[in-house]
Amino acid sequence: MKNSTKSEEVRINRFLALCGIASRRAADQLVLEGRVMVNGTVITQPGTKVNPDKDEVIVDGQKYAQPESRKVYILFNKPRNVISTSSDEKSREMVLDYIDVKERVFPVGRLDRKTTGLILLTNDGMLANKLMHPSSNVKKEYIAVLGEKFPASMLPQLTGGMRLKDTGEKVRPCRAKLLEEGLQVLLSIHEGKNHQVRRMFETLGYEVKRLERVAYAGLTIGELRRGEWRYLSRNEVRELYKLAESP
Repeated sequence: MKNSTKSEEVRINRFLALCGIASRRAADQLVLEGRVMVNGTVITQPGTKVNPDKDEVIVDGQKYAQPESRKVYILFNKPRNVISTSSDEKSREMVLDYIDVKERVFPVGRLDRKTTGLILLTNDGMLANKLMHPSSNVKKEYIAVLGEKFPASMLPQLTGGMRLKDTGEKVRPCRAKLLEEGLQVLLSIHEGKNHQVRRMFETLGYEVKRLERVAYAGLTIGELRRGEWRYLSRNEVRELYKLAESP
């Protein structure tokens, strides 16, 4: 192996962030915990630099290739019972099984197994981390299909900033609109607690039969059928960056 030149090297936390493994701060913690190896040696110094073109980086036993120079941004319409993670120990069907690209992409955030709809995939770790950060204020829109009609009189309780029944967590105020005479509800939220939409309705005594994410960060499913995907346009990527950089 040839020696790396200083201009080619990057800090290990930036490399791991670009690979979509973790944010820079979380990557530093991985290093401190001794979970990262470079060229066969465990590193414990967060300031360690690597050459993405030449050095072998292994995290928790898994090898990561260099970040791709070509950034890829994909919008995918996730079917039901598909897992939105990059790996699954139970060998269940994953979103990556549907995406046929040479670049190593990963999902931006998660949709639970039963939820369908829009999810982003990319190899742009920096943008992904910014969009997923709690302070990003990214708007997500869902259509919840309920087992019974949701009355208009309960909309203030749904949208006013409730405490979830199971944990007592406080969720922020949101917006909602009744569809199909209350059998469906369009809900717009700006945070992403685990199973948040289902838990909000359960707190009010309503069961969500089906849940679909129809919009994320200004993007919509459009004409995509379940299991279909497309690349984002340059303008769409530019708008995502504007959103990620906004205070």
